[in-house]
Amino acid sequence: MSAITTSTSPEPAATSPYVERRYLLLSGSNHRVRIAILDDHPVITLGVAAYLRAQPDFDIVHTDTSSECLLRNLHEHPCDVALVDFYLPKQTVDGVDFIRRLRRHHPKMAIITFSAGAADETEYAAFRAGATGYLPKSASLPTLVEVIRASCNTNLDGFITYKNGALNMTPPRHPDTRLTLAEIEVLRLISQGLSVTQVSTRLLRSKKTVSTHKRRAMAKLGVADDLALALYLKEKFDQPAGP
Repeated sequence: MSAITTSTSPEPAATSPYVERRYLLLSGSNHRVRIAILDDHPVITLGVAAYLRAQPDFDIVHTDTSSECLLRNLHEHPCDVALVDFYLPKQTVDGVDFIRRLRRHHPKMAIITFSAGAADETEYAAFRAGATGYLPKSASLPTLVEVIRASCNTNLDGFITYKNGALNMTPPRHPDTRLTLAEIEVLRLISQGLSVTQVSTRLLRSKKTVSTHKRRAMAKLGVADDLALALYLKEKFDQPAGP
């Protein structure tokens, strides 16, 4: 999985007037943004944290590689912003379920999710789960700083995305209107090589429910067997396709 690029080019990412105004407000205040970072790759977590610590208005409170550890730490020491990797295949919870859990326990915390996976599916799923914004891991670290600052606006009304070199506040479009969010999440986990039984354990849902989501998704997509589904998943989710 690739990391957010550490490019620090003097050419800043294009930003909307809203983001520029927010930057000016923060730079003129004494408020420090408390930030938690979660990525299952320690090098990414520590690298991003090191860069963000150089910002005058940021405090890095948590740097975790475990979703369960982050939940415990946030309970003891809440933050203003959580920067979390959407794909955490080795953790007990990730993706939609993890974002929903964060939102349930920390309703006022901004949640920025980032991913190296297929943007359309991940961005829309994060939006529906309750995230504040989405950033691809191909984006620069200066852009990440702008997204974090924008997410701190208490009057924020929208979903922060990064497209064509600029920050936007437009909610993402549904990547495939034929599928429900539950079906997308089941397919995402299957794309990582998980079986129906493993998906049911991961999502805390019955095997029958997961099988139903998988069967309905296949019918909507017009794929007749697991091989055709594996090809679809490889293309759409950019993850190793499993049976």
